[in-house]
Amino acid sequence: MRYIVLTLLFISTSCDLLTTRTPQKPESPRVIFLPATSPAILFQNFKSSLEEKILENYLSCFVDTAFLKKKFIFTPSTGAVSQYSNLINWNLDAERQFFNNFISVVKKDYPITLKLTNELSNPLGSDSAVYQYDYELSFVTDDPTLPNMYTGSAQFKIYNDSRKQWVIVEWLDIKKENKPSWSELKGRLY
Repeated sequence: MRYIVLTLLFISTSCDLLTTRTPQKPESPRVIFLPATSPAILFQNFKSSLEEKILENYLSCFVDTAFLKKKFIFTPSTGAVSQYSNLINWNLDAERQFFNNFISVVKKDYPITLKLTNELSNPLGSDSAVYQYDYELSFVTDDPTLPNMYTGSAQFKIYNDSRKQWVIVEWLDIKKENKPSWSELKGRLY
């Protein structure tokens, strides 16, 4: 009996152990990553993974050889390889390293913004297609030597893998005018 009285006394005098607290608001809303059962969902996932800076979601947009026996191929924009030799034989490990380095230079409370416009699509069969977009990639950084906007066109060859999810297998970057391309950003931040 003495133990019960001491326990009740302790609980009643301690710092509101039995009261509920006001829940904290999340830092920012998170985008839900959906299975890419359509090309539209794939490209929405691609955009949101950049905006939210979530590596796992970003990499999930690309081919996984466990589900499709194809190798990821990135073809950089004209002139980028002469500036950045690391773009030769670019693979998913390079994509991972680039993304990690990229999010480290973007200011913490600012998203990466990707605008994809002027969509052109060409089905290649029931399980593959080519999509092309004009892109504008922008972000905020404290590095004054790093341009904060990259523009060009991107052509993606996508496939439906064994999970019935669309994934990027090939990516061709096309430079526009004299503006920096995504390839140049990749080469610089690798």
